[in-house]
Amino acid sequence: MANIRFNNVQKSYGPFQAIRNFDLSVEDGDFCVFVGPSGCGKSTALKMLAGLEATSGGTIEIGGRDVTDLGPGKRDIAMVFQNYALYPHMTVRANIGFGLKMRNMDKAEINAKVEEAAAMLELTDYLDRRPRALSGGQRQRVALGRAIVREPSAFLMDEPLSNLDAKLRVQTRSEIVKLQKRLGVTTIYVTHDQVEALTMATKIVVMRGGVIQQIGTPEDLFETPANLFVAGFIGSPGMNFFRGPVEVENGRAVTRFGDQKVTLNVAPEKLSGTHAIFGIRPEHMVVGDTTMPGAPVALSLVESLGTEKILHFPTPKGQALEGDTGIEGSDDAERDAQTMLARVIDDRRYRDGETVHVALPEGKVHVFDPDSHVAL
Repeated sequence: MANIRFNNVQKSYGPFQAIRNFDLSVEDGDFCVFVGPSGCGKSTALKMLAGLEATSGGTIEIGGRDVTDLGPGKRDIAMVFQNYALYPHMTVRANIGFGLKMRNMDKAEINAKVEEAAAMLELTDYLDRRPRALSGGQRQRVALGRAIVREPSAFLMDEPLSNLDAKLRVQTRSEIVKLQKRLGVTTIYVTHDQVEALTMATKIVVMRGGVIQQIGTPEDLFETPANLFVAGFIGSPGMNFFRGPVEVENGRAVTRFGDQKVTLNVAPEKLSGTHAIFGIRPEHMVVGDTTMPGAPVALSLVESLGTEKILHFPTPKGQALEGDTGIEGSDDAERDAQTMLARVIDDRRYRDGETVHVALPEGKVHVFDPDSHVAL
């Protein structure tokens, strides 16, 4: 195992700065996920760590050793790619053991390591087959096996599940997590899928435009996002946003959501001006409890997933965000700003067009500066 350090790493392509001021520490045994929209720089950061791209500034350390100017073969890392990168003319056994063969390792030792990795990945029955006879999930496990037998200081994985169908992707990501915990190898994993990030990582690095937006555990990012972009990017469905007035009553900051008055968990002196941006996650909205102050809304769309439903309804008049929301590139970037969502889990049958009571519980409303978009 090894810790990994990025020290003020930069990457430029001519005048274009792809990575800026990239500072990150990944500890021994961490499963660290780089996540963000396409073009945010996450794969570029991984390639610089692997030695496949040169840095334009800063240093990279693996296990306390400066590897900034070393080639990929001297960094003691193993990569797993999204396209598997298997040799089609070789058997599974030969593919897994290829790197060890190139090191001139003893044949008996290679076989022992290959057999051990195959058993771990449930590939023993496929060792004498060629890649074309395997499913996508099995091919990805072969690629993992090839990385495992090398016993590297770190695994680097670049969107390894993107070629798999949805069901297999869920199954394989759980296999990767169990495997990483069993081996205890420091892992850097790149994905654009924030659900993968939340379910797999011990540490998440959210990126946008070549800049780190926030580093933290899945719980940190979900519960205390640093800014509007992270709040909108993390979570499925993403956070609802609306604008509202800020008032002070009895020393407490309050806002209004439609006809509901909402007390905020922010000191009034932190709020600049008379308006702010507010956010609440769909699963935190309270639907149907008329004992709480709230507002009647007409459902414009009901998405039913069995006992779970996603309810769509209009953002209160005059409270929708306009212009740059700061969440471009998130899964919900194209969502109509005039629409909000509530996520409910119950047996009630909701219908398009019906009116329901919706309330915002205190303590669940996030507050953002309307100019900087930083969480307050």
